[in-house]
Amino acid sequence: MRCDSCNNEFSNINGLKFCPYCGEKIEMQGETIPNNRNEENKAKPPLNEKKDQDTSAMPVISDKDIRKYKRDKIFAWVKKTFVHKKVIIPMIAIISVIIALVFAYSFFIVRPIGDVRIKEDLIGTIVTLPKGTVIKINKDNMKSFIISNRNTQKSKDDIKLSLTLNNDALEAKVLLSVVYLKEGKNEWKTNGKPVLLNITSVKPTVGINDKIFLAKLKGLKMTIGNTQEALNGQNVKNLGITLRTPDLQNGKEEILVETTIDSGLLRASGKIKCSLVFENETWSINSIEANSSDDFKLTLSPDFSDEKVIQIIKKQGLAETVSYSDFFGGKGFTVKDGFTKSINISGKAFNEKKGTLNLTAKRENISGEIKSVLSTNYTFSISLSDIALLNGSETTVDSALISNIPESLIIPSITNGEIEGSNLLFWWSNNHKVTGEEAKTFKTDKTLSTKGLKNIKYVYGNITYKDDKNNKNKDRSVSIVAVYFLVYDDSSGYNWKLNKLISEDSPNYKTYINLKDGL
Repeated sequence: MRCDSCNNEFSNINGLKFCPYCGEKIEMQGETIPNNRNEENKAKPPLNEKKDQDTSAMPVISDKDIRKYKRDKIFAWVKKTFVHKKVIIPMIAIISVIIALVFAYSFFIVRPIGDVRIKEDLIGTIVTLPKGTVIKINKDNMKSFIISNRNTQKSKDDIKLSLTLNNDALEAKVLLSVVYLKEGKNEWKTNGKPVLLNITSVKPTVGINDKIFLAKLKGLKMTIGNTQEALNGQNVKNLGITLRTPDLQNGKEEILVETTIDSGLLRASGKIKCSLVFENETWSINSIEANSSDDFKLTLSPDFSDEKVIQIIKKQGLAETVSYSDFFGGKGFTVKDGFTKSINISGKAFNEKKGTLNLTAKRENISGEIKSVLSTNYTFSISLSDIALLNGSETTVDSALISNIPESLIIPSITNGEIEGSNLLFWWSNNHKVTGEEAKTFKTDKTLSTKGLKNIKYVYGNITYKDDKNNKNKDRSVSIVAVYFLVYDDSSGYNWKLNKLISEDSPNYKTYINLKDGL
């Protein structure tokens, strides 16, 4: 059969659809093919009709073979076209122009510095904020990078950078200026260090460090009661953070600190509410106050020493006349601190509203032969820092005792004493003066005193002496009463003094015998 496109003849093998020479689609057998000269159509022989062929049998041609054929055909056309002088010369000219334009662009057009290069050049740059905070830029603390403005010239590239820097304590948004100068073919170098132009904002990223906070807190004073108490003083027993409430967005933080203040006089415990603000690139304590009205209630210190008030009481001194029903008929006797052996404190009561301390001082007072326990109520003004005496009450006697007359005192006391005799008239008096040897013969029978007058002692006994009025050579044993009074001496207190010796011959003796029998 013949191809209508290339007019080559070939055999129709297995229903060939495309010309094996040019690749064009061919008509099926049995169809009529018009000729160019409007000749009558000729019927194509059927596919199964056999007739002699003037070409050799063609192999089977697949779609792949056809595509390869078309590529080879196009390549042959291109080759044929470029080999032609009229085509190749303009093509070479066009390529030359393109190469020249590329060269000119690379030579005359300035290529700006890339972001990666700029970031790398910023590493190690030290940015100092106005209040002295230093941030050394690295990959970790550069949180954002934006070129906000750029002026690129042939030999100079002026760049404005908006950076967000975070040094784990604060976040600073800053505007930096970086200038690059061109050296050689597209070689850029920085012209000096980046310059800080502006600071947009500085915000904290974490609250204040615990140690720094406590150090700042210790530099402050707090009013507790009526006392300004330094928080770094020895009275502050502890400072411990219990709660933190940060508001980093607004640059604020509230911290509760538990503390105990004990001066040895008073004690107060509670929580301090500390308000902090972030200003000038750092945290500072804006104010401190008690967290609530229940905090820092003053109480008497468990370490309160009675010696503190005892020393004040001793300094105040005591010199009073006190009364006791059994002594001196209830009329009173003298006491003073010179005879005080010890002072004990009892009944301490602290009044927080008044700031006063009430207590009772009990003295053990030994004034010669009188031993007593005395009580005085005192009122002190007291604060964390000081205690002072306001006033004291009258002293009262809790208990008292008068010592008996010792035997060792009787003999010396009656020596040279006169025993009252039967005749009381001065010029006929028969009183007897006791010698030392006679005094030694005195034997005590009983010692008595009356109720309410324990300060008077009646010593009953017998004494042997020579009756120089009647018979000088004869010893006589006589019953006598030695009457003793307590007499006050400012240096030694109350001591027994012999008042008189009354013999059984005296008309007054009967009074003392009745007293003895009555008691």
